[in-house]
Amino acid sequence: MFTPRAGLLPAAVILALGLIACGSDPGPDANPADPVTIDVTVSAAAEIYSIPWLVAQQQGLFEKHGVIVENIVPGKGGSATMRTLLDGNIPIGEVSYPSIVQADAGGSELRIVGGGTQGPYPMNFYALASNSSISSIEDVRKWAYTRPNSASDALTLLLPELAGVDASKIERVASGGIGEGLALLEAGSVDIALIPSIVAEQRPEDFKLIVSSPDYVQRFLQSTITTTKDYAESNPGVVRAINAGYTEAVASIKADPTAAARIYASYTGFDVESAQAVVERASSVDTWGGGFEPAGVDAAQSGVEASGSDRVPDFCTLFDPQFLADGVSREMPGDCDTTAPSDRSRK
Repeated sequence: MFTPRAGLLPAAVILALGLIACGSDPGPDANPADPVTIDVTVSAAAEIYSIPWLVAQQQGLFEKHGVIVENIVPGKGGSATMRTLLDGNIPIGEVSYPSIVQADAGGSELRIVGGGTQGPYPMNFYALASNSSISSIEDVRKWAYTRPNSASDALTLLLPELAGVDASKIERVASGGIGEGLALLEAGSVDIALIPSIVAEQRPEDFKLIVSSPDYVQRFLQSTITTTKDYAESNPGVVRAINAGYTEAVASIKADPTAAARIYASYTGFDVESAQAVVERASSVDTWGGGFEPAGVDAAQSGVEASGSDRVPDFCTLFDPQFLADGVSREMPGDCDTTAPSDRSRK
C-alpha cells in the first residue's frame, strides 16, 4: 500500500487547486484539524485508475479537507471490486460502472457520488508481436477481458459492434484480472488481451496494438467514485472531502504531470519515463474527472446493454450530485431535476 501524504506543490499547482477548492466546506465529520482515517478501494490499482488517488494521498489533498486515505486497496475489477467495497469495511472507492448497475441499478443501497475514470484510455487490447495471424479486430477469435461486469467486459461486447465485426465469431474469455490476461496472452491461450498501459510503454517490442477503444468511443465511464447510501447519509463530509481531493488531484496532474509520474512510478515500481508517458497520455484526453458526464454514462450503459442485461439504472437516485466538488460538471444522466438534491425525481 502507498501511504506518503506530505509534499510541497509547485506554484502553478497551488494556483489551480486554489481555484477549485475555494468555498469548500466538507462538513463536521471531516475536520481538517482532526482528520478521519479511512481506506479506499480502486479497481486495478497498478493501472491509471489509481493515479489521482495516489496524487491526492501523497500531496495531502484529501487531508486538507479532513480525511486521511491510509491505504489504497487494489480491486480485481468488476464485481470483485464491488465486493471489496461492500464486504471489506471500506467505505468508498472507485468501482466499475457495469458492476454498479448489475448490483444495484435502482440505487437502493449504492450511490455514485463522484466522477472517476471517464474516458476510454487505456482500454487497449494487444496481441503478441510474434503472432502473425492477428493484425486487426477482424482476425480476433479469442478475446480476453478481466472480470464479469468490468469495463473491459462491456467494451469487448461493444467494440465489435462499433467496428462492424461479427461478434459470434469471437470467444470472450474472462481472465480474472489484467495480470492474468497478460499471462493468457503470453501463453498463447488468447489472441488479444488488455495490457497494462505502463507495460505496453516499457515493452513495445513484445506487443502490437490491435484494438484501441479511443478509436471507437470518445467518452466511456469506466468507473465512478461510489459509496453506500448509508455511508453517504451518515458521513457526507467525508464523501465531499474525497471528491474535493480527487478533483484537485486531477488539476495537479494536468499542471505537473512529472510530479504525478514520479508518484505513480514509485507505487508501481516502473521507471519514471514510462510512467510519465502514461500520465501525460491519460491527462491529455481528460481521462479523469470529478464531475458527471452524461456522454460517458450513455456509452457505458450501451456496453451494459450489449451484454444482454435488462438492468436500467434509476439515474436520478443512483447518481447523487450533492457531494461533487466546486467547479465540476453537475449534468446528470437521464432527465433529472438537480435543484433539490435531497428530493430529486424525474421531471
